[in-house]
Amino acid sequence: MAAVYDRYELVRKGDGTLDQLPYVTLPSSAGDKYVEWNTRFSRMDKLSQQYYGTPYMDWVILWANPEFISEFDIPDGTTIRVPFPLNRVISTYQEEIAKIQEL
Repeated sequence: MAAVYDRYELVRKGDGTLDQLPYVTLPSSAGDKYVEWNTRFSRMDKLSQQYYGTPYMDWVILWANPEFISEFDIPDGTTIRVPFPLNRVISTYQEEIAKIQEL
């Protein structure tokens, strides 16, 4: 299994508490994958496992599809973007968090 990425690490204060986790836009890339959503069979954690090797990056896929608040809002037949590869996505995420923290 792939290592679990701690998305809160960048906003964790010295005392262990967290600053607010800002929303980050994940831009499209030529390497992105696209899948058709089926409410009977699809789940974000399963897509995360399939494309990233871990079920814990489901939040990345949801952030890449900002028109939905949760996977329960996604209608059947919707094309879902899976940002890929994961190392590019994490790098983009870290850069965007750093920009926000500089403000």
